[in-house]
Amino acid sequence: MNYSNFIKTIANSARADWLYDDDFGRYVYEKDIRFSIVNDREFDRKFEEKWVERFSDVTAHANRFNMMFNASVVETFYAAAVDGYRVLIPYPEISKMSISLGQYYIGRILNIPYCNKNEYDSYF
Repeated sequence: MNYSNFIKTIANSARADWLYDDDFGRYVYEKDIRFSIVNDREFDRKFEEKWVERFSDVTAHANRFNMMFNASVVETFYAAAVDGYRVLIPYPEISKMSISLGQYYIGRILNIPYCNKNEYDSYF
């Protein structure tokens, strides 16, 4: 497994392919359980950027997720919990106020416990 294939596997997976365990903040890929994403709950911090003020609840929190293969952290992914933790939005590139397609797809997975795909899309 190389880095590129690791990222592609996660980004190209369907939301329905992931099992979520709220006790541990862990997502496990059903089709290959060597892939997991774990919420680093110790990292939860206040997040302040102008774009979060567009939501009805301006409180936001920074979140960090460890994307793992065989229990080893391969990549760290950051998202802001916005609108009173109703949705997780991957950190955008501020100069363009956009996220990559890969970030979008990973964000869909991370929102399993928060909102459905249509709600996630409506926040963009």
